[in-house]
Amino acid sequence: MSDGGNVSVSDIDGATVKLQLEGACGSCPSSTMTMKMGLERRLRERIPEIEAVVQVEPDGIPLSEEGIEGTLDEVRPFLNVAGGTIELIELLKDSAVPTARLRMTGSGAAINSVKVEITHRLKRNWVKLANVVFET
Repeated sequence: MSDGGNVSVSDIDGATVKLQLEGACGSCPSSTMTMKMGLERRLRERIPEIEAVVQVEPDGIPLSEEGIEGTLDEVRPFLNVAGGTIELIELLKDSAVPTARLRMTGSGAAINSVKVEITHRLKRNWVKLANVVFET
């Protein structure tokens, strides 16, 4: 709360507690770490009957390979004009640091501008996506 965030219980389903991070916590790239290393650990210490604590995403597009591909499809025409391509290599959405690994071809200033735009679009659509990594 001191950093402008909060957490609310979204649902309790048997021994599973569903939490939603709010405010600054909901848009923080470290939200997964906050959930796993902070909230889940402390809840399970105090209430041993809890089997799982899961983070409920706020309304919006769920982080998925299909969602990432949709965003990449939006920029592919611009990238093609500049002589480049982009592909999703891997999406690590359930890791402590959610990461999208991309492979981009092409060179020049236009390619670099598209790379910046892709990063902004992905992070705007999925605030919990901590890293966008471009591999060659």
